Amino acid sequence: MSDRQLIPHAGRIGLFVLIGVVASTSAFGGSTFLPYASEQYEHNSNVFALPNSAAALAFNGDPRLGDSDLKTVAGFEEDYLWDRQRLYSTLEGRYFRYDHFDELSHYEYLAKAGLDWKLLSAFDGTFLGSFERYMAPFANRDTQTALAINLERHGIGKFNFRISPEWRLETSVDYHDLDAPIQGFPNYGLTETTGLAALKYLGFSNLTYGISADYIDGKYRNAPLVGTYNQTDIDLTATYAATGLSSFDGAVGHTQRDQGLNQGNISEITGKLGYSRRFSGKTSIQVSYTRAVNSYIGAGGSELDSTVNVTINFQPTYKTGMSFGFSETWSDFTGQTIPGSDVLGRRDRSPGATFKLNYQATRWLLIQPYANYARRSSTFELYNYSGTIIGIEVLAKKPAPRTR
Repeated sequence: MSDRQLIPHAGRIGLFVLIGVVASTSAFGGSTFLPYASEQYEHNSNVFALPNSAAALAFNGDPRLGDSDLKTVAGFEEDYLWDRQRLYSTLEGRYFRYDHFDELSHYEYLAKAGLDWKLLSAFDGTFLGSFERYMAPFANRDTQTALAINLERHGIGKFNFRISPEWRLETSVDYHDLDAPIQGFPNYGLTETTGLAALKYLGFSNLTYGISADYIDGKYRNAPLVGTYNQTDIDLTATYAATGLSSFDGAVGHTQRDQGLNQGNISEITGKLGYSRRFSGKTSIQVSYTRAVNSYIGAGGSELDSTVNVTINFQPTYKTGMSFGFSETWSDFTGQTIPGSDVLGRRDRSPGATFKLNYQATRWLLIQPYANYARRSSTFELYNYSGTIIGIEVLAKKPAPRTR
């Protein structure tokens, strides 16, 4: 049975009705229950992230690159405060209908729940779990044009201890499990467990600094040639609030990734640098640079990514805001990959730009036109592509209670 048969048009309307019914019967008097629903229509000039129409014809049997889709979303957010503890959850369903490439029509969902806890004045932390079903992005897959659905499970536990007024210890355990089927390997996926510890000094009013270390134990599963790996990161970290209008955030350190014998191990200087500045009540800017070693789920192995991001926010009125974003990423791929993929020695350059306009028509109705541009230039010609996305989203959401 196809996704389109599972949730036809009438079923999507039923989701909106169900949310409306539940919204009027919140289970807890002390909770905040915020149902929402949206319709989003967009056109993507290059759905499959392919270099040209000839490649589309070869891989898909159709020279067409672009398509439009309608995305229907319904869900709710629940927030419950009890003393110093906070419970929260999100449940969301989505349905995508494509105009031309009908075989890409599908449904998605997200379920998330968390607890922010505090104990005495010295201890605090978070427990967070999520489960999500979504379409695998074509830009992150090796020239495949068939619909593939990822299933992602995520669990995080954080435990923090205020050792003294000047010192704070932060620890966490992060479990990440991803089913990401690819052509020829329908059970392919990735499992990672990450442990982190950070010691921070808080003795200065505007400056926080410290050291952090994390260890990742990972495994690509159900595909030949790729397998286990481990990664260690050690960083010096600092955050500085220069004034009430600007702040800096940075880290520098070393990453070591062991991908097994003859798998292309990585030893690199990594880190991040961020700067934010509010020029007025209407205008702000964020600039960041990151250099990190990441897993390449599209074919196994790993990638070293260096990324520059610039975001400019402007809010001319209390109802209207807009943001402009510019980014560029340089990626180097290494490590053994799944048979049939071709990424060893590959190097990509990926510039992009985004624009979004937010119009708060009423307290419960938000209208968001947007436009995105993405391009990738690769040493392997087959991975070159460019595309533009233009769309509009109309979101209806119960407004949060006004604070008193």
